[in-house]
Amino acid sequence: VLVVLSPQSPFKRGNDLIDDLDRLKMAETVFKKYKNIKVSDIEFKMSKPNFTIDTLKEFKKKHRYNKLILLIGEDNLVGFNKWKDYKKIIEIAEVYVYPRDTDQKIPNEILSNNNIKLVDAPKIKISSSRIRELIKSKQSIDSMVPKEVMKFLKLNN
Repeated sequence: VLVVLSPQSPFKRGNDLIDDLDRLKMAETVFKKYKNIKVSDIEFKMSKPNFTIDTLKEFKKKHRYNKLILLIGEDNLVGFNKWKDYKKIIEIAEVYVYPRDTDQKIPNEILSNNNIKLVDAPKIKISSSRIRELIKSKQSIDSMVPKEVMKFLKLNN
């Protein structure tokens, strides 16, 4: 499993994100204890903004993967048909969708595609935007993030 951090999503603008390299370090710290999970900085080496299709093509080219699976949250599926070359994404990768709370309608053309699979898993009611709100208002996020992230945040102010 490769965890890919995006330094510049085309759908997110603003200055409320932690520095890209700090986010990368936090992810590496959290996942280093797992033998079969690696953090990838592939998008840090690509032009910005980062588009998923370009990342998948890069993985195919560099690693010759036979099968790619893209795991996204259900909230991303709502606007999936607005992603760059979303039909090509579905062609070169199976898309697994983790359940998230969303009141928005997912387009039928997306839901009916056989390469898009909804994962049967418990919903985790944590969002990065909520965590950022709590940090700004100096409230505790201890129960929402791994202890390695808390340690990193405290050490790096």
